Amino acid sequence: MNPSKARRGKQNLRRILIAGVAVVSGLAFLFLAANRASKEPEIRSGYVMGTMIEITSYDRDAGPALDAAMERMFQIERQVGRNEDSDLSRINSGASPEGLRVGEDTWNILTAAKRYWELSEKTFDVTVGPLVELWGFGYDGEGRMPSGAEIDAAMRKTGSDRIDFFPEDRRVRLRGTGMALTLGGIAKGYAVEEAAKVLVAKGVKNALINGGTSSIKALGHGPSGKAWRVGIEDPRDSSRMTGIIPLSPGRSLATSADTRRFFIDSGKRYSHIIDPRTGRPAATGIASVTVVTRDATEADALTKAIFLHDPQWGLRFAASNGIDVVIVGDDGKVWVSPGTGLL
Repeated sequence: MNPSKARRGKQNLRRILIAGVAVVSGLAFLFLAANRASKEPEIRSGYVMGTMIEITSYDRDAGPALDAAMERMFQIERQVGRNEDSDLSRINSGASPEGLRVGEDTWNILTAAKRYWELSEKTFDVTVGPLVELWGFGYDGEGRMPSGAEIDAAMRKTGSDRIDFFPEDRRVRLRGTGMALTLGGIAKGYAVEEAAKVLVAKGVKNALINGGTSSIKALGHGPSGKAWRVGIEDPRDSSRMTGIIPLSPGRSLATSADTRRFFIDSGKRYSHIIDPRTGRPAATGIASVTVVTRDATEADALTKAIFLHDPQWGLRFAASNGIDVVIVGDDGKVWVSPGTGLL
């Protein structure tokens, strides 16, 4: 069956400067200042892991630190990107039954992913690669409706409990034939967090790392001396905002939604967020999830986990794990945990 409508969201980042206010496209609108800044910011940008990432700082002489932070993100991408010699490509090729020794960043991302798999009741799962490809949501895909038999076959190739870790020599092995990892739900957040560490180590006090729709990290304050402010886009009307979140120093924010990569078949929306328990796109009545926490890796991963549960589960999960959430239903209803500061 062919989809009646297909869309592939673009993760490109636009900046529109109007009276000293910068607006960033995607699920997050970033307000750099309520008033015109007293000096021009240092800005560095680059295309990392499929998204334009921008780092902004108003600190004096911050340029070299911003360059180093961007290079750190490119370094991580070389380990877990789509290039043929990346750790990710080598693992997915199944070239070594004994497993492959991987770089420190790959190891850190995969072991973190395993923790979030356990924490999320096995819903955040980086082994859903075969299902992502099957549904047509791979790098160049636009969505397709697979058969039940195809879904069953792909599900037999998933399960984070089938990733073996050998810490003595930092080796990773996939136990099933045809298994494939997909790190799009966590690697960008990890890269943003690592970039922030570089900035801090080099003395940058105030900066904003903007990974577009999926990962944002705040250091210090914006140019007005107040918290960086991030607007959450209404997932059903891009001209409106659900609200604005002030990001206090050291906080991170991530948003996942069904609006950027999806197709519609027979009037039903199918998004790229795949539930490993069913082998099918999320069907929880949620349109977007925003997580606010201190660690960008955690924020990135947990948006997907919460998306695959009902909103009440998400609120309980947030309260139990010290994070804050904004959940928007596909009917427009909004659930907010108390600590978000949503305006």
